[in-house]
Amino acid sequence: MKVLFLIDCLDNGGAERQMALLATHLPAEWGRSVCALDRGPFEDYLHEKSVALEVYPRTHSLDPRPIASVWRSLRTLRPDIVHSWSWISTMVAGPMCRLVGVPLIDGTIRTGALQRDHLALKRLGMASSSMIVANTHAGLQAWGVGSTKGRVVHNGFDWSRLDSSAHDGDSETAAEGRVDAIMTIVMIGRMVPARDFRVVIAAARLLREAGGRYRFLLVGHGPQRNELMAEAADLVPDGAVTFPDPGIEVIRHVRSADVGVLMTDPRWAQEGCSNAIMEYMACGLPVLCGASGGNREIVDDGHTGFLIPSADARALAQRLEYLREHREQCRAMGIAGQRRIESHFSIERMVGRYLRIYAESLGR
Repeated sequence: MKVLFLIDCLDNGGAERQMALLATHLPAEWGRSVCALDRGPFEDYLHEKSVALEVYPRTHSLDPRPIASVWRSLRTLRPDIVHSWSWISTMVAGPMCRLVGVPLIDGTIRTGALQRDHLALKRLGMASSSMIVANTHAGLQAWGVGSTKGRVVHNGFDWSRLDSSAHDGDSETAAEGRVDAIMTIVMIGRMVPARDFRVVIAAARLLREAGGRYRFLLVGHGPQRNELMAEAADLVPDGAVTFPDPGIEVIRHVRSADVGVLMTDPRWAQEGCSNAIMEYMACGLPVLCGASGGNREIVDDGHTGFLIPSADARALAQRLEYLREHREQCRAMGIAGQRRIESHFSIERMVGRYLRIYAESLGR
């Protein structure tokens, strides 16, 4: 059996990471190829793993040549299944898949809310697909996709990104057992309006005003980075807030922290199956995140972390104070999070679920 993965680019994003994990962990009897419409860091990863890869960069948004190239690949490779990871790829492949009778899996739904940009085209692509896969139940519900075509496959976490000490549940937090020590909090994400770094900065300011000893690592690139740095300018000189360069691999920043935070502005978006939250939990950190989207499907409120009302800096600050004062519970939440990632969000579980979906699509 052969599957062809289509994706817009090979950037350092959540969909790209999950596509690469699936492409490199399918059983040996499955042939797999990747076609991308732009380059990115995962190009090298796929080459290293000996995955057949073709990249057809667009010179502009209306460039028709990548479409012709993808169609040629479909004719040449003759895959049994085409798995698209974005709405543009779905629209590119849809007509040819219908023509040659190949099942098309649409993986556009990667968030927990309806994405209204290009909404009509996205719905058109979904309508022409054999099955629709989201990474959360919240995503399927937001798009109104029923059980006939809709399936959920939660993301998988790649434990090879950590060393053995993080995997066995024995990771030590930087301030274990010392209430007077500085607590380090990390938030990772692209610095765009949807990621509410501002509420985290506001919480940092509240905690400093209260005399607490905290250090916030705000890790990410994006169009709002300079604006956020200016907003936190009063917190930077004494190290209360820092903006480290994320690089390609963010795990090193997560490993240096005691608590992982991910706040999202619901006016712009809601999380799907957040890779950042999975990274926090895999590294043994309790998670504080917004109580929206797919976060409830990852974080067990009160057991592996706490769900926080959106845009509520005071509630976030209060939960951070609580975790600093209850170090043993903080550690227990982190260990429970590691176990939850191992049992519910493994690569093996993700691959097995996709294989069942592929078999169901072929049966149809």
